[in-house]
Amino acid sequence: MGRFENHVVKGGIKLPIGFRFCPTDEELLLHYLKKKAFAQQLPASVISEFDVFQTEPWKLPGELRENRYFFSNRSNGNIKRPAGSGCWKSVGKEKQIIHSESNQVIGMKETLFFCKGSHETRTQWVMHELRLVASYPCQVIKMPVADFAVYRIFQKNKMKTRRSHGKKPSSSSKLQRLVDVKASFFDFTVDFNHDDIGPPTPCSPCLSEGCSEISSSKLD
Repeated sequence: MGRFENHVVKGGIKLPIGFRFCPTDEELLLHYLKKKAFAQQLPASVISEFDVFQTEPWKLPGELRENRYFFSNRSNGNIKRPAGSGCWKSVGKEKQIIHSESNQVIGMKETLFFCKGSHETRTQWVMHELRLVASYPCQVIKMPVADFAVYRIFQKNKMKTRRSHGKKPSSSSKLQRLVDVKASFFDFTVDFNHDDIGPPTPCSPCLSEGCSEISSSKLD
């Protein structure tokens, strides 16, 4: 990755045209959080230091439509953490981040959802908290490793969420729909034989007496 110094604008990431910042969990820990904690030079100055628990997620710096990354203190580390008018609530268990070469646990990842209001209604805002494990090989560090983390914050796509909850149609239902379509098609394509069509039937039952007499005389 090239160096993008001086591309942090108003606390948000501003990369050159054609570049996107999409690091893996392992890259965030090894190349950013570790170097930040050990006071080493970062590969790129694209992650700002900001208290993510200071306000609501939509008020944090950066582009709302993109993943935003921040260095921040871990607050209290509880399941529910106040933030602005709501709180971040942890869901599920922490996930281990494994080094791809040594297969050692280098950090932990926790997923949190932002909830707002007194009823703590869950929103589409998601936070990934990645921290180094306390047993990580220590050097001369700038700050306590366990109390500092890197955060990925983004808004979950509502359309993807709805599709994921929907059931995938079975092959039998697809076949049934195909049969229904064919049936309706043949209903409208009946081949009429003109020889079988008799004289038109009067539309109204209220026929005059004269017409009835003429018809009967012809039949006689």
